[in-house]
Amino acid sequence: MFTLFLSASLNTFAAARDLSPVYEETFDIAAGGASLTRASRYGAAIANPALLPFSGSFHRWLGSEFSLHINTESVAMAKTLLPGASSANASGSSFVDHVFQSPFLAGTQTSLAYLNAFGGIGFFSKFEVDLEAQEYGPTGLPTILLNGKSYTGATVSAATRVPFMPLSLGITAKYLMMSEPAISIDLADPNAIAQYQDPSALSALVNQSHGIGYDLGALLFIQGPHMDWRWALKIDDVAGTTISGGDAVDDFKQVLSTGASVTFHTGKDAIHIAIDRRDLQNAYATPAFKSTRAGVKVLLRGYIGIAAGYYDGYPSYGTELDLIFLKIGAASYRRERTNSPGLSARNVYVMNLATGF
Repeated sequence: MFTLFLSASLNTFAAARDLSPVYEETFDIAAGGASLTRASRYGAAIANPALLPFSGSFHRWLGSEFSLHINTESVAMAKTLLPGASSANASGSSFVDHVFQSPFLAGTQTSLAYLNAFGGIGFFSKFEVDLEAQEYGPTGLPTILLNGKSYTGATVSAATRVPFMPLSLGITAKYLMMSEPAISIDLADPNAIAQYQDPSALSALVNQSHGIGYDLGALLFIQGPHMDWRWALKIDDVAGTTISGGDAVDDFKQVLSTGASVTFHTGKDAIHIAIDRRDLQNAYATPAFKSTRAGVKVLLRGYIGIAAGYYDGYPSYGTELDLIFLKIGAASYRRERTNSPGLSARNVYVMNLATGF
């Protein structure tokens, strides 16, 4: 078992923010996250509100969703937290061993929303924790690095089509309560680690910050009998979104993105091929392999969806089954936590359940 006879200390360090939306649909992740020209359900209001007028009908979505994000290592680690675990597990040493062997990632996402062709309102929450152990941490000692994301928010969207033009414009106003804890735990004593296995102890480490921001979107939609073209322009966090209160959290910078797609379709089937280029002005200094999103969505008979794409420089894929009032989806993708491909990637599996119409 891994033990150290040193004193423990808790240090904080800056966490990197990526270009992923604060809320992202599972089927859109499966298609590489290329969602500026086509997004699923509530995700449209956040990906690009200009999508709303081109839904094909007045009503777009009313319902709720829940998704679970995990990697395979988190399942093994969860067993150490179950009732009846051995005394070694209770002391925390087995927990530390698991983290040193493999990183841990787990999270949940929920939403409740109503959208139509002219706008809508929605509420969402997202929680995620990532644990990684390093033999030599920031202080030169073996360290566990804890990165988290906790977002709770509400959005109000409005959109309209421009008269006599195949163009739509949209805006989403968002209120965020959030924290992004980034903590290094210098390993001293297994008992110091054990206390952070309790989710309530983790939540006590941070205080919620808050902010109000605005996103603008535009969509050019040229529709044909069997082939459609779409071009999108999106400005996230217009003029920047100031985050205040709670623990120190960086403001959201203004991000300019564009996307293009082509859709081949019949009356019931469609193939949507899309590519997005995020952060054209390089506000977050993100390398091209992370700021480029591309993917394909195949929709069969209106009930089955299959998707594949390029997310963070790695393949992604997934499927969705539409049972009228119940939608079941799953996806697999790989997320790179650094700006260097292959340095600190996580294989993430997503399971999604949505109820509504």
